[in-house]
Amino acid sequence: MKGFNVTSRCLLLILGLLLISGCDAIQDVIISEPPSGTDTEPLHVTMVYPSDCVDSAAYCLAFHIGVRTAEETLGIALTEVNGMENDPVATERLLRDAAQNSDLVLTAGYQMGDILARVALEFPEVKFAIFDVVLDIPNVASVNYKSNEGSFLVGAIAALKSESNKIGYIGGADVPLLQEFEAGYIAGIHTINPDAAITVEYISRDAAGFGQPEKAKELALAQYANGVDVIYVAAGGSGQGVLEAAQAEKKFIIWVDSNGNHLAPGLVLTSMTKEIPTSVQRIIRETAAGSFMAGIRFFGVADGDVSYAVDEHNQPLLSDDLIETIESLKAKIIAGEITVPDTVSLPRQ
Repeated sequence: MKGFNVTSRCLLLILGLLLISGCDAIQDVIISEPPSGTDTEPLHVTMVYPSDCVDSAAYCLAFHIGVRTAEETLGIALTEVNGMENDPVATERLLRDAAQNSDLVLTAGYQMGDILARVALEFPEVKFAIFDVVLDIPNVASVNYKSNEGSFLVGAIAALKSESNKIGYIGGADVPLLQEFEAGYIAGIHTINPDAAITVEYISRDAAGFGQPEKAKELALAQYANGVDVIYVAAGGSGQGVLEAAQAEKKFIIWVDSNGNHLAPGLVLTSMTKEIPTSVQRIIRETAAGSFMAGIRFFGVADGDVSYAVDEHNQPLLSDDLIETIESLKAKIIAGEITVPDTVSLPRQ
């Protein structure tokens, strides 16, 4: 009897609606169904760059590629924000704004470490990831690369290709992160040629050195003029200046962070590559799946996240014997037979 009453009431309600609104209105009511329980909000992700660097630095471009690929493949809601290179207060404000509107905030670069440390503690419910900075905070994934290992391999290549036994390194900022590149590079050179003369120069003592291509070019031209025939550059946007010097002097350059062999075929000897896009997508995918992993993580040669690039643009420069030597060194790093240093002795001699 209860079922009959309920059915009767529903029929009366429908008839009443027909009389009041007409058939069209009832058709609208029937067709418009509530959203299914499977509909969910996309993961809101914000990438905060250390500066306006995507168009000028391979490092930032790699993150841009990573987040854009995640946007296409994972359906995240993506926002990209440029930090203020010379205004850490304004950059901190941008990071804080991002935290208020995001499920996951990504950033990168040593200059963002202290800023993120402050903001992350203010927003414990928000997930953060920072690259190339060691931070031990409960809601932060600290993703780091063993850049010293990749630098070791390209240092060995430089030593095998140098005819003058004079080899150079130009870093953007004289800070521990870039000193890791220097330490690995020098170790790789000396493994092949202990007597090689190595010139080490930094554009600046701070992050300003990543945006001074003119000064980088000046340093590179001076090194080439002094007999250096291979320069490894780890200097963000300033790397373009070293590339121009290599093209002007027809000398070798080694690129960094991503594969830049195509930038000057025949002159870019190789590139020390870090699989930044893959790492970025990994963090976003884990977060979207509910398996965000806070804590300090390191990826190196053994993980396949750090290596050197060989393709059609530089293959003619690298003999089979050279590749065999480098692959042997790589295998020894993976096996633990070679431990690559990550610090330099200061002050330098």
